[in-house]
Amino acid sequence: MINLPVSDISTQIPLNFKNTDIKSFKDFIVGKNLIVLDSLQSFPQSDEYLFYLWGKSANGKSHLLQAFIAHVTALGKTAVILKPDDISQRQNISLLTMFDYICIDAVENIVANSLLEEALFFWINEVRAADKKIILASQVSNKSQQWQLPDLQSRLQAGRTHEIKSLDRGEALQVFTYQAKQKGIVVDTRMVNYLNNNCPMNMQFLSLLLNALDETTLIQKKQLTMPFLKKILATVLVK
Repeated sequence: MINLPVSDISTQIPLNFKNTDIKSFKDFIVGKNLIVLDSLQSFPQSDEYLFYLWGKSANGKSHLLQAFIAHVTALGKTAVILKPDDISQRQNISLLTMFDYICIDAVENIVANSLLEEALFFWINEVRAADKKIILASQVSNKSQQWQLPDLQSRLQAGRTHEIKSLDRGEALQVFTYQAKQKGIVVDTRMVNYLNNNCPMNMQFLSLLLNALDETTLIQKKQLTMPFLKKILATVLVK
């Protein structure tokens, strides 16, 4: 799936895309990731062509890719977010003529897949030859032994590498309430305290909860209340 928040793709290229909420660096909860944020913001001005961002699921990698697009758009540049399936289609390499920055999300789905690893190696080489830049986001380190293609792993370690650190409980709740507000869901202080005392405080769980709240409040057309929250929470906790 291709995510195009800022630019259109030629109708000659058979790609699917969806609109997403535009993220920014300002609404990213930094936590222990100030160095990561600073490095990503300065990457456009660097001589390096590759940025490898990795960390656990739901740690904010996709947010940072979207924020990066907003950042370079403000600088008058263009960028696109691709998924692994997109790079397996050789004709999509023509995107390099349209965009200054190629971002690839969910790179963990490329690891140990020989065809996709070869495709990623090809894309990185083409990006470098075209004097463009590439940003990769993955749950797997570029030093992991899961990678099968030695030449690719060498390329992945040739640029900037940063691990995004998990948020603490308070920071995770801050992200959750902010994202809920963006969806029109008001989570009051009493609800926040209840979640803090009764739920796992990791972004993977909170993302599942937020999706459940979003779907249920839309279907039932209800504002979030404490009894309603507890009812939805019970279904998420058993998954």
